[in-house]
Amino acid sequence: MDGASKNDSLIHANFWAEDLIYTSSTGNRFGKKEIIARFNSAEDTKIERPSTNYTAEDIITQQYDDMAIIAFKMKAVGDSTIQYYLNSGTFLKRDGKWQAVNWQATLSGEPIRK
Repeated sequence: MDGASKNDSLIHANFWAEDLIYTSSTGNRFGKKEIIARFNSAEDTKIERPSTNYTAEDIITQQYDDMAIIAFKMKAVGDSTIQYYLNSGTFLKRDGKWQAVNWQATLSGEPIRK
């Protein structure tokens, strides 16, 4: 979660598999290529991103040999709001490395104003 909070492109590059299917909380579906492209475009245009800190709560992990399922509640704390998401991911272990091949993010309720 720390890498997501810092928008660390290297952490994202290692975390997501090349064949990722990501379904966002807004219902958009995309892959790793689109995630990594956001870092390149942000650097090229020098867009300042809002400061948000992400943490995980209520983590559930189930491992099946070289596959694992993780589900958790993500807390996104911004400058003026707190938002919760329910996330689940499917990971495969390939060549000794775990990577997410599927991800689902679901918005959980309305933002809480600080």
